[in-house]
Amino acid sequence: MRGEAPPLEGSSWVAGPENLMIRVVLNGLRGPIEVAGKRYNQEMPGFAPILSDGDIATLLSYARKRFGGADTPTSAGAVGAIRAASRGRSGLWTAEELLKQP
Repeated sequence: MRGEAPPLEGSSWVAGPENLMIRVVLNGLRGPIEVAGKRYNQEMPGFAPILSDGDIATLLSYARKRFGGADTPTSAGAVGAIRAASRGRSGLWTAEELLKQP
C-alpha cells in the first residue's frame, strides 16, 4: 500500500537497542527500511527541536514496552546523551547509517 508506514508491533527496531529508536525520534529517518520481512520507503521527521529529553524518553518507554516487550524504560539521560553526541547532525538518518551506530 502506498504511504504505508512500518508497523511498531513486532518490529526488531522497536524491540532492539534503544539507541536506534532514540536517534530516529531525535533526527528522523528516510529511505528504505525492512520490518518483519517487508520493505518500506517512507520519511519520518525528527522531533529534536520540539520534544524534550523527558518527552522522548516517555514516548519510547511506552512504545518499546507496548510494541517491543522492553522491560526497562528509556531514561531522559540516555536521550540527552545521544542528543549531545549527535548535535552536529542536520539530516535524517538512513537505516544503513543507524545500524552502524554504537
